[in-house]
Amino acid sequence: MSESASAVLDVRGLTIALPSGADRALAVDGAGFTVNAGEIVCLVGESGSGKSVIAQATMGLLPAALRATGGQILLDGEDVLRASEARLRALRCTRMSMIFQEPMTALNPVMTCGDQIDEVLSTHTALSTTLRRSRMLEIVRDVQLPEPERMSASFPHQLSGGQRQRIMIAMALVLNPRLLIADEPTTALDVTTQAQILVLIRELQRKHDTGVLFITHDFGVVAEIADRVAVLRQGEVVEFAPARELLAHPRHEYTRMLIAAVPSLKPRQREIAAGAPIVLRTEQLTKTYTREGWLRRGDDVAAASAISLEIRRGETLGIVGESGSGKSTVARCIARLIEPTAGRIMLDGEDVARLGAGALRRFRRRVQIVFQDPYRSLNPRRTVGEAIVEGPMNYGIARGAALANACRLMELVRLDPRSLDRYPHQFSGGQRQRVCIARALAIEPELLIADEAVSALDVSVQAQVLALLDEIRTELNLAMLFITHDLRVAAQVCDRVAVMRHGRIVEEGPVGELFAHPQHEYTKALLAAAPGRNWTFSSDTRAGAA
Repeated sequence: MSESASAVLDVRGLTIALPSGADRALAVDGAGFTVNAGEIVCLVGESGSGKSVIAQATMGLLPAALRATGGQILLDGEDVLRASEARLRALRCTRMSMIFQEPMTALNPVMTCGDQIDEVLSTHTALSTTLRRSRMLEIVRDVQLPEPERMSASFPHQLSGGQRQRIMIAMALVLNPRLLIADEPTTALDVTTQAQILVLIRELQRKHDTGVLFITHDFGVVAEIADRVAVLRQGEVVEFAPARELLAHPRHEYTRMLIAAVPSLKPRQREIAAGAPIVLRTEQLTKTYTREGWLRRGDDVAAASAISLEIRRGETLGIVGESGSGKSTVARCIARLIEPTAGRIMLDGEDVARLGAGALRRFRRRVQIVFQDPYRSLNPRRTVGEAIVEGPMNYGIARGAALANACRLMELVRLDPRSLDRYPHQFSGGQRQRVCIARALAIEPELLIADEAVSALDVSVQAQVLALLDEIRTELNLAMLFITHDLRVAAQVCDRVAVMRHGRIVEEGPVGELFAHPQHEYTKALLAAAPGRNWTFSSDTRAGAA
């Protein structure tokens, strides 16, 4: 029997057209690959390569603006491109299911998690209420959620990101479908939660002999779980091979470029002058929130507690940890975007923790921040040129001088100065982040804070932005605070690293020393959970497992 004959999913010559006026004619161009029962196939490629479009076409969820113009998508031999809407509804959840990237937007916020799983059962089965509830609790236990009764009675907002993703997995697998499509299901998760979800998907897939199409741009994830890999470039599958073969000996130039862009867990060796002046020092910095109950005062929650750190000129300090560890709270306190509860924030020897409105305005010029999502950071109704010149003009710089500086900064971040009159939507995600960096540098800050500034970017674009940040730090002799949950990124961009857990720093030191000889159990757990940690991703050797 041929491989295609035994495949759960067989994509043959799939072609999907883009609307007129798009940057290319086809979203998917003659793509072909297979997924067998009991196999995980990773579909990798940069944003815009067509990965999610293939997933949507398979599920019968293509947007109205897109249309399949050729090829087949065979689910156990049945072409879903020619299936009626009624037939597609019957196939979803029973024969094929999908886990989406962001569970908070995929789940119904006004239904309990148990009711959402039950909705799948009531729609596709004739089981009684009692049997449906029994099956719902069984699948909640299968995805290893604690206290199934309480979890099923909870609303999505009452669960953590990892717990919400487990509910999505439970909904997708409750009817034991033949095909599971996972569209970037771990991208927004912490490294430890990500590791748990990857293990869970693998265990459930093996238990039910499910074929899995796993969409990702993270080659660490690929190395961890993939049986075979399909590499997609501008809608075309340029390489399809067993995972170990492809990672060790990539044949296509595009695959080699993607793998070369994966940051290494082995820290770079960099020297920072020990005598460089201290730009920022925090002393016992604390941020406490009070939970307000109905007619009574709630408990205090310390989002950050007694944080003491320092950053020298020309140095990058990284803060790593899981979501909720307090990383971004510390960054926002330092930038005075939120009010610290206690402690001191010393910027060049001046305590800025209690600045009033007038002094705070002057302080803004000295500390700038680059956020995670560049599209939300920029005003869609203003050109990028206006975004860059706004800050300097607010501090009294003439418009002509501000525009000249904006042109210089666009060249610094490797964008064409002639594009200053374009709007944010006319740039790619990586280009928008470069604009945000230029905007942050426009008022010549002493401290630059990058808060998960590359976590939403493709691996190749991420590598470019990281290199750019490092060059800017060196050229301008900036102090930089770098917030991330990606240990590979921290290894490449940071000089020192502070590890946060439950609002406290549990370990701090030079990145090379800390990664090689972690002392705290939590740091060891973070490093052990990094996907693909046992695989060597090197720009000059593709030698396989380390």
